[in-house]
Amino acid sequence: MNSKMISITVGIFSILNTIQFVIFELNQMTHIGFEDKYSIYLDTDSEVSSWAVVYRHNITTGLSITTITISCFLLFCLDKNMFIGLLVYPAWITVYELFSITIVFLVHGTIKEQFKELSQLYLTLHFLRMLLHFSALPFVLKHGYKLYKDPRIVTIAGRRRRSSISTVDSWPPVGLGSRYRKTN
Repeated sequence: MNSKMISITVGIFSILNTIQFVIFELNQMTHIGFEDKYSIYLDTDSEVSSWAVVYRHNITTGLSITTITISCFLLFCLDKNMFIGLLVYPAWITVYELFSITIVFLVHGTIKEQFKELSQLYLTLHFLRMLLHFSALPFVLKHGYKLYKDPRIVTIAGRRRRSSISTVDSWPPVGLGSRYRKTN
């Protein structure tokens, strides 16, 4: 696989993985019980932690919509051989993953002890997602550098050699006389 195919795979992976995580995040329960609701979070005095818990859904939704948009922009730029998308995507993914893991750490600190295992699973999933995103970024940057250096090399039409003589004009004339011989 070349760097363009890996970049396309990264864009598709980013879209699908972001959708998966936003569904997981928005359907995560914060209270247990039917009549008597029991919160899974501790009461904290930290304003930053409580802010992260309260606005976690809004933050996740905003980050996810932006990530999906930038991933679609990456795929568009790959199709049109524009290198700007291959520069914007790594910068955004770095900001997105660092901000996302910060929110996960803040929320992890406010989870009650009975639910720490679920929080550790969520933290593990985020680390694995970060690993997948960051391990593919060098290929995206490599392809962006190739496009920046010479965009004609990367395109399929740029690799074909054009002949100065048309292949049809160089064919020998073929007529009915050369195909069939006279038997008389």
